[in-house]
Amino acid sequence: MAVEIAPKAKKATVTFTTPSRQDSSQAILTGEWDNWEVWVMKKNKDGTFSVKVSIELGKSYQFGYSIDGRWNTDADLPSVASPFGTSNSVLDLTKVAPVEEEAKSAEKDAAKKTSTTKKTAK
Repeated sequence: MAVEIAPKAKKATVTFTTPSRQDSSQAILTGEWDNWEVWVMKKNKDGTFSVKVSIELGKSYQFGYSIDGRWNTDADLPSVASPFGTSNSVLDLTKVAPVEEEAKSAEKDAAKKTSTTKKTAK
Protein backbone atom coordinates (compact mmCIF):
# COMPACT_ATOMS: atom_id res chain seq x y z
CA MET A 1 0.00 0.00 0.00
CA ALA A 2 1.15 3.52 -0.54
CA VAL A 3 0.09 6.90 0.73
CA GLU A 4 1.32 10.11 -0.91
CA ILE A 5 0.70 13.41 0.84
CA ALA A 6 0.64 16.74 -1.03
CA PRO A 7 0.13 19.47 1.60
CA LYS A 8 -1.68 22.70 0.88
CA ALA A 9 -2.71 25.59 3.16
CA LYS A 10 -4.96 23.79 5.67
CA LYS A 11 -5.52 20.44 3.96
CA ALA A 12 -3.55 17.88 2.04
CA THR A 13 -4.43 15.94 -1.04
CA VAL A 14 -3.71 12.37 -0.03
CA THR A 15 -3.41 9.68 -2.69
CA PHE A 16 -4.09 6.17 -1.41
CA THR A 17 -2.88 3.28 -3.58
CA THR A 18 -3.19 -0.46 -2.96
CA PRO A 19 -0.65 -3.02 -4.19
CA SER A 20 -1.28 -4.57 -7.59
CA ARG A 21 -4.12 -7.08 -7.47
CA GLN A 22 -5.09 -8.13 -10.97
CA ASP A 23 -7.58 -10.67 -9.60
CA SER A 24 -9.44 -8.13 -7.41
CA SER A 25 -12.55 -6.41 -8.71
CA GLN A 26 -13.28 -3.72 -6.10
CA ALA A 27 -11.49 -1.66 -3.47
CA ILE A 28 -12.99 0.83 -1.04
CA LEU A 29 -11.22 3.30 1.23
CA THR A 30 -12.81 4.53 4.43
CA GLY A 31 -11.46 6.62 7.27
CA GLU A 32 -12.34 8.80 10.20
CA TRP A 33 -11.45 12.12 8.48
CA ASP A 34 -15.01 12.16 7.10
CA ASN A 35 -16.80 9.92 9.60
CA TRP A 36 -15.95 6.72 7.71
CA GLU A 37 -17.59 7.67 4.41
CA VAL A 38 -16.97 5.22 1.56
CA TRP A 39 -14.52 6.14 -1.21
CA VAL A 40 -14.66 3.77 -4.18
CA MET A 41 -11.14 3.36 -5.53
CA LYS A 42 -10.37 3.34 -9.26
CA LYS A 43 -8.70 0.23 -10.68
CA ASN A 44 -5.62 1.19 -12.67
CA LYS A 45 -4.18 -0.68 -15.66
CA ASP A 46 -1.35 -2.06 -13.48
CA GLY A 47 -3.85 -3.76 -11.13
CA THR A 48 -3.53 -1.21 -8.32
CA PHE A 49 -6.48 0.73 -6.97
CA SER A 50 -6.19 4.41 -6.08
CA VAL A 51 -8.17 7.41 -4.91
CA LYS A 52 -7.32 11.03 -3.95
CA VAL A 53 -8.91 12.54 -0.85
CA SER A 54 -8.63 16.06 0.61
CA ILE A 55 -7.91 15.75 4.34
CA GLU A 56 -7.41 18.40 7.03
CA LEU A 57 -3.84 18.77 8.33
CA GLY A 58 -2.89 18.75 12.01
CA LYS A 59 -4.67 15.57 13.06
CA SER A 60 -4.18 11.81 13.06
CA TYR A 61 -6.74 9.56 11.39
CA GLN A 62 -7.58 5.85 11.37
CA PHE A 63 -8.47 4.25 8.05
CA GLY A 64 -8.52 1.02 6.11
CA TYR A 65 -9.23 -0.60 2.76
CA SER A 66 -11.90 -3.13 1.89
CA ILE A 67 -10.64 -5.13 -1.08
CA ASP A 68 -13.24 -7.54 -2.43
CA GLY A 69 -14.92 -7.42 0.98
CA ARG A 70 -11.77 -8.15 3.03
CA TRP A 71 -10.45 -5.50 5.44
CA ASN A 72 -6.83 -4.45 4.85
CA THR A 73 -4.40 -2.08 6.51
CA ASP A 74 -1.38 -0.31 5.05
CA ALA A 75 1.72 -2.31 6.06
CA ASP A 76 3.89 0.81 5.71
CA LEU A 77 1.97 2.75 8.38
CA PRO A 78 1.32 2.15 12.08
CA SER A 79 -1.87 0.37 12.98
CA VAL A 80 -4.15 0.20 16.00
CA ALA A 81 -6.79 -2.26 17.12
CA SER A 82 -10.32 -1.46 16.01
CA PRO A 83 -13.45 -2.17 18.07
CA PHE A 84 -14.42 -4.81 15.48
CA GLY A 85 -11.55 -7.22 16.16
CA THR A 86 -9.44 -6.00 13.23
CA SER A 87 -6.82 -3.29 12.87
CA ASN A 88 -6.91 0.17 11.33
CA SER A 89 -4.01 2.01 9.73
CA VAL A 90 -3.05 5.39 11.18
CA LEU A 91 -2.41 8.38 8.93
CA ASP A 92 -0.56 11.02 10.97
CA LEU A 93 -0.90 14.50 9.50
CA THR A 94 0.14 16.28 12.71
CA LYS A 95 3.70 16.85 11.52
CA VAL A 96 2.97 17.70 7.88
CA ALA A 97 3.76 21.36 7.31
CA PRO A 98 1.17 23.32 5.34
CA VAL A 99 2.23 25.13 2.21
CA GLU A 100 1.78 28.79 2.98
CA GLU A 101 -0.56 30.65 0.67
CA GLU A 102 1.69 33.72 0.91
CA ALA A 103 4.65 31.74 -0.44
CA LYS A 104 2.54 30.50 -3.34
CA SER A 105 1.34 34.04 -4.05
CA ALA A 106 4.92 35.37 -3.98
CA GLU A 107 6.00 32.65 -6.43
CA LYS A 108 3.15 33.56 -8.78
CA ASP A 109 4.04 37.27 -8.57
CA ALA A 110 7.69 36.51 -9.32
CA ALA A 111 6.68 34.37 -12.29
CA LYS A 112 4.47 37.18 -13.64
CA LYS A 113 7.30 39.72 -13.29
CA THR A 114 9.71 37.40 -15.12
CA SER A 115 7.17 36.83 -17.86
CA THR A 116 6.51 40.59 -18.19
CA THR A 117 10.24 41.35 -18.23
CA LYS A 118 10.80 38.84 -21.01
CA LYS A 119 7.97 40.33 -23.08
CA THR A 120 9.19 43.92 -22.74
CA ALA A 121 12.82 43.00 -23.35
CA LYS A 122 12.09 41.80 -26.89
